[in-house]
Amino acid sequence: MPRVVVLFHDGELLFAETPEITFDLPVIEADVRNVDSNAERAIIPLVAVRQLLLEEVAEPPPDDELQTWDRAAFHFLDGHVLRAWVGPAARLGVHGGIWEVVEPQGLERRTLAIPYTSLKGVFRLRQWDSRPAAERAARAAGVPIHLEQMVRVLAERESRASWPRDRPAAPLLDRLRGAAPPPPG
Repeated sequence: MPRVVVLFHDGELLFAETPEITFDLPVIEADVRNVDSNAERAIIPLVAVRQLLLEEVAEPPPDDELQTWDRAAFHFLDGHVLRAWVGPAARLGVHGGIWEVVEPQGLERRTLAIPYTSLKGVFRLRQWDSRPAAERAARAAGVPIHLEQMVRVLAERESRASWPRDRPAAPLLDRLRGAAPPPPG
């Protein structure tokens, strides 16, 4: 049985042994191995789990092989972003995925099991950080970038709303049917 570190959304950690993780069910069974725990076994709902770190830690692949792996960004619902090289042997289940990862400056290959309920998405990247320097600096200083993005999107919407229309708008059903708009007047 693989040993795992279970990281919950509230920051609690649990050391456990589990049967093979497949994410076929919305729960995992675990034999609890925490030294200070009174529990022996647990059934853990995946919605409570942020990620599982499998104890399998290995050397990263050689650089030439690592360059064939995908660059990815795991965006978690809590705002955390994990950027890593992702191995080709990803296993996706119904309720989550298992990925071999090596962080950009990482010195080890780790296996992560992440329920989909803790992710906004996993994005394949062209390059490690494509944000402008000002945005990277603002993020490091703690400035909420999402506010700037929202202002930019709202300004764009407002400018498009003031565009002149070429023709009168046809009722929605007429446009769907392909009918011409009614003559003006």
